[in-house]
Amino acid sequence: MRKNRRPHELVTSVPQDRLADELVGQLARTVGGQAAYCVPAADRPEGFEVVAASSQSIHTGPDRDSFREPVRGGGVLLVAGARRWGAKEQAAVRETAGWLAVTSDVDRLRADHDEADERFRALRAEVTAARERLAHVRDLERRRLVRSITTSTLRDLDDLRRRLRGFGEQLAEGGEMARIAEIGVAVDEMLDTFRTVVRGVYPAMLPDKGPQAALEELAATLPHPVRFTGDLGRRVGWQIESGFYHAVAAVLNLLAGDGIHRDDPAVAVEFGREEELRARLRTDVGVLSAADLRAALHQDAERIAVLGGALECAVTDGAAVVSVRLADRTSSAITSQGEGSALFQRVTDLVKQGQEAAGAGPARARWDAIAARLVQPPRLAVVADADGADPSELDSASLLGVTVVFAEGPADRELAEELLADDGPRGSVDAVLCRVPPVPEFRAALRRAAQRVEISESSCADDVARRLVTWAPVLAARRAITSARALLPGLPADHPLRWSVDRIAAEAHEITELDLLDELLSGETRLLRGVADDAARLLGAEGTDPRSRLGLEPEANDEQVSVAAQRAANRWRAHAVRPITGGRDASVCDVLIRTAEGLLSGERNR
Repeated sequence: MRKNRRPHELVTSVPQDRLADELVGQLARTVGGQAAYCVPAADRPEGFEVVAASSQSIHTGPDRDSFREPVRGGGVLLVAGARRWGAKEQAAVRETAGWLAVTSDVDRLRADHDEADERFRALRAEVTAARERLAHVRDLERRRLVRSITTSTLRDLDDLRRRLRGFGEQLAEGGEMARIAEIGVAVDEMLDTFRTVVRGVYPAMLPDKGPQAALEELAATLPHPVRFTGDLGRRVGWQIESGFYHAVAAVLNLLAGDGIHRDDPAVAVEFGREEELRARLRTDVGVLSAADLRAALHQDAERIAVLGGALECAVTDGAAVVSVRLADRTSSAITSQGEGSALFQRVTDLVKQGQEAAGAGPARARWDAIAARLVQPPRLAVVADADGADPSELDSASLLGVTVVFAEGPADRELAEELLADDGPRGSVDAVLCRVPPVPEFRAALRRAAQRVEISESSCADDVARRLVTWAPVLAARRAITSARALLPGLPADHPLRWSVDRIAAEAHEITELDLLDELLSGETRLLRGVADDAARLLGAEGTDPRSRLGLEPEANDEQVSVAAQRAANRWRAHAVRPITGGRDASVCDVLIRTAEGLLSGERNR
């Protein structure tokens, strides 16, 4: 190998596992001395570990006579006994240190890639297993419903048929009225049982009042007394509440039913909430064991396990304790989408800084609330009449990853204030879907709110939910910035958080886009007359991916996207300088130009 070979030439020709040794050896030949690359020792805070060295004599690490060149990442490049030490040799030392840092980065990134690949394989296996379990649970649920309906309905219908035959045979013998009354009682009991089965499939109070009220309603129909204590706190997503309700309802039906012989049939239910919904049920179960309870509840345990919860049974001296717990939120789409949003990441870091600045002071709880709301799914309020909304709408919107809350009309100012409140079961909503005509004060209160709330009267829940999911990271970031601004007056005038909040808000083009899109879609503005629809599409009204914004087909290639983005930027630039374009329209065109240029540069690929 020739002496004057440059480090970048080695990088292109030497295998990665020998690159550090070759770089150090080449440097030693260049300076006519010895060289070594050292990194901090893991087991000695101030010690060094030699990674590569040109000779055995320098393997001991740095000494007093060695020249040291820092290597990015904490390492150091040592040169000792150099016979040549001019500008060329010093440049070679710096260049070698730079390439050693790059080599270290490549090693670290390769290790990170291997770890990520391994984690991906493990997660894919978990997803596959979860899908298989979900299919199994669906089959269990189907069989449970079939068994409930057949045993509680068809069996009773057979009994009713036998009684009617007996009634026909005994008509001639008298006693008709007594037999008719007996049949009437049997029919009433059968209908009541069937209503209970249907209530177990879709409890009427669950969407409106939540799982606690629905369980109390169920307990009122059971033959043995049930006492409730504790509280489940703020409402959560429908899929969480539904899963929790059905699990606890199954335990209640078992423990408070007639199938268990015991001295004290009363059941105590204690609710709790600490990052998960919890219910602990206690009662006397006689001679039954924990294994008996687990066998009776195994299908329900599997269903709640699929949602990430658990149903656990224990029996001590005839006293049973059955615990049901379920995380109060699933992995939110907003968190996974937010990983690709620079704005969401910046706001997340900002909130962490606020929490650290607050310490254990009185403002910490408010910063914690902002952090918790930041990662929660978007919230959609459906305002309907006393009959409630269509359950299929609720299920469909929930499956998209939106938390749906119900509110019974009228849609007035009082309800608007409840929906805007940060606390309460129906507060902190991002959109409102009105199934009843709202009064003007309702609309005005929502539109004047500091937090952005979309109002829709004609859309279907699916459409509103999809828009919320599409804009979820931006909505969450905007809400967090607004809430953080309310905490700034309590900070010193020169506190860096004041500058950080204002800077993020001023530089967040996504928030500007969203606010402008709301204004255009409201239909109450005179902006961009005749071309407002095209502007709304570019801002993301039909989807935030580049092809939807530019009105292209999904299969359009990158070159077509670039051409369309350039055309859009030129169009709005020309529109801004038209003599008839007002100042407000011109400022809106500036926003559209920046959006188009972002698509042109590939920045906006959400």
